[in-house]
Amino acid sequence: MNTEAILIRILEDVIGAKKVSAETRFLDIGGNSLNLVEVLKQLRAKTGVAPSPRLFFDRSRSTVATLSAEIDALRETSQAATVAAG
Repeated sequence: MNTEAILIRILEDVIGAKKVSAETRFLDIGGNSLNLVEVLKQLRAKTGVAPSPRLFFDRSRSTVATLSAEIDALRETSQAATVAAG
């Protein structure tokens, strides 16, 4: 499952939103600081990382596509650090 699909599923489950797409913004589907805690918890469990909570509230960077790209970048950095330390 790709990162975008993981994030979409989490947002649909946690917020109860329907028809979440790559261009959906966190705040536009009812996202708030309370449900963000659960979103971040589930992201960490499923991907091993989670982006900064601030990104979810940034209108220019809070689409599913942008957040997914950030998650992928964090995963690459995390994996590179693990290899370097290993």
